[in-house]
Amino acid sequence: MGKWLRVLLKFFGVLIVLLVILFFFATSTIDTTPYFETAYYRNTIENLEEAVKNKSEAKGELLAGFARTNITPKIINDNPDPAKGEFNNIKMAGYGSGKIATSVHDSIFAKAIAIEVDSETVVLINADLVAIPEDVVNKVTDNLKGKISRKQLYFGATHTHSSIGNCMPGYVGKSFGGEYKPEVVEWLSQKFSALILQALADKQPAQFSSGYVKVPNLVRNRIIGESGRLNDKLDLLSFIQENGKKATIGAFSAHATVIGTDNEQYTGDYPGYFQRHLEENGVDLALFFAGTVGSHSNKGIGEKFEKAKYIGETLADSARSALNKMEYLPIVELTAISSEIEIPKLQFLYISDRLRLSPYLGSKLMPKSNPIQVQGLKLNNLIWLALPYELSGEYGLDLKNALELQGYNSVLSSFNGQYLGYIVPQKYYYFDTYEARLMGWYGPSMGDYLMELNFKMANELTHTKL
Repeated sequence: MGKWLRVLLKFFGVLIVLLVILFFFATSTIDTTPYFETAYYRNTIENLEEAVKNKSEAKGELLAGFARTNITPKIINDNPDPAKGEFNNIKMAGYGSGKIATSVHDSIFAKAIAIEVDSETVVLINADLVAIPEDVVNKVTDNLKGKISRKQLYFGATHTHSSIGNCMPGYVGKSFGGEYKPEVVEWLSQKFSALILQALADKQPAQFSSGYVKVPNLVRNRIIGESGRLNDKLDLLSFIQENGKKATIGAFSAHATVIGTDNEQYTGDYPGYFQRHLEENGVDLALFFAGTVGSHSNKGIGEKFEKAKYIGETLADSARSALNKMEYLPIVELTAISSEIEIPKLQFLYISDRLRLSPYLGSKLMPKSNPIQVQGLKLNNLIWLALPYELSGEYGLDLKNALELQGYNSVLSSFNGQYLGYIVPQKYYYFDTYEARLMGWYGPSMGDYLMELNFKMANELTHTKL
């Protein structure tokens, strides 16, 4: 009996040692090194300074081209043809428990506005997707090589959680959008490429204006509720071609999650209602970009589609009121900056207030990214930053208010073709919230680091010190 007891104790002793070793290699303490003392910060500042030297600047008559394409998949049970947009078993992206799409409630679109000033061109591209998949952007860039470059393409999504999945590789991509299917990526890439070329071909003399209207009754701070600060601005850009056609962009910070996880129908959620209502009331092309959605949710009357309709159409009516007061100009000053940034090691998956999953194991759960891109655009008194993450509305409000004091309207859009999770103020990093614990992937300094970069980009675009 004593022999077996010794063997059992030895077995458990070895097991405990192995578990300790496994725990040691599988976890790491949270890195609290000040970001401004790191190599990634120094390298990023060098990259940004080089990008500023190579920025595009122009002033002259505006040319603008408009385009749209329907990206609603056709649900086919037998012998689908992906080249024709026919699929079966596509999961809707956005909810961890998302459903397989079985039907269509309302069609989903990708849209684009091409802008040219004195031979300098950029294209604003938007889609009714939860995010713009990086693999789609890479394929579009390859498809259009020699025609337009990646740095001229400003991508954004409406962030509807009831749209096309199966586009993002890795464990995280599968969790939020289903198993990666290259045929879906290829089809979307062809649709986006043709869309951009169509917008470029449609360019003609146009006028431009920008503005905003506050709609606090449609958005809430979902981290700390009513006591939290709100970015409640619906930011607006408007273009009118000389033939009278109008295109309007709205950017707002409420999450497009009105339609819940039990939904099995493709839908643009409230941004879809926003776009359709404008297009039924005098606007030829309406686009919606998710703004600083990293801490903000929606608020409105009703449930599900009734609520989505209320929010979208109320936003659209607010936009129409503001558009009627905006002044248009045919002469535009354009400045564009595109820069690569470096980021800290992953501090992924909450284990305790001190521990996260090790960066090595965390990297195995995430898709491999190309160099991370940030982009800035100035059109007269409008500043646009296209960002690869969901920025907190509280963070965004600081920059937007600083810009407004200098006379600038602004858009801070998310989902520019890559994804770094949620970026919330450091004061919330240890707060027990979804935004910080599950979706805060890069440590407590990440928000302050990225906001410094955002302010630097805005400073270079405005030639002021904000």
